[in-house]
Amino acid sequence: MLAVFDLDGTLLDGDSTGIWLWERVRRSPLRALLALAAAPIAGPMVAIPRTRRAGASVLLWIATFGLREKDLRSSLNRFGEAFRAGESKLTWRAGGLATLNEHLTRGDRVVVVTAAPALLAEALIGPLGHPIEVLGTSLKRRGGGWVADVHCRHQRKCQALAEAGHGARWTYAYTDSLDDLPLLRGADRPVIVKGGKAAERRLFRAGLLNGRAAAW
Repeated sequence: MLAVFDLDGTLLDGDSTGIWLWERVRRSPLRALLALAAAPIAGPMVAIPRTRRAGASVLLWIATFGLREKDLRSSLNRFGEAFRAGESKLTWRAGGLATLNEHLTRGDRVVVVTAAPALLAEALIGPLGHPIEVLGTSLKRRGGGWVADVHCRHQRKCQALAEAGHGARWTYAYTDSLDDLPLLRGADRPVIVKGGKAAERRLFRAGLLNGRAAAW
């Protein structure tokens, strides 16, 4: 069986990309100034799915200008190390981690597919030491900094799974957002990790009659 997990808000209690970017920006007065100047435009763009990739790329470029690929990976690895040491605002969601471990114990294949940069997700997931495949947004160097290349969100998550050899159907899908509706529709057992009647009604309205809401 194949279990597919979103990352931010599902396995993690927080926005991994946003926290990593902020930690980089706040260490540099110049980056902080540029981020403040760009925020009135980039912030609203990030909030809208259609323009999210462009808005995120602006902030990503500001935070990574001057980094070579080796430097970028080092920054992400340091962030992952701080996370494991409990020195980050980012934390695991207990319910998500427990469910992930249940699937691994049963011998299910597990894939984490996220809109966060794949390199960042790998720095957070890899140290768990489990056979977990990670798919996420690819990055490319542009003008001395890094921006999003292929943004792994919405239908693109399903495409990423297909390209990785997982086909168009999976047994389980876990996410906190209906932006992942294509991912949920591809699952035999879709789960939105927001408990209560409101979450159940959202699943019903989306046509996911086999879906369930789990309070993580």
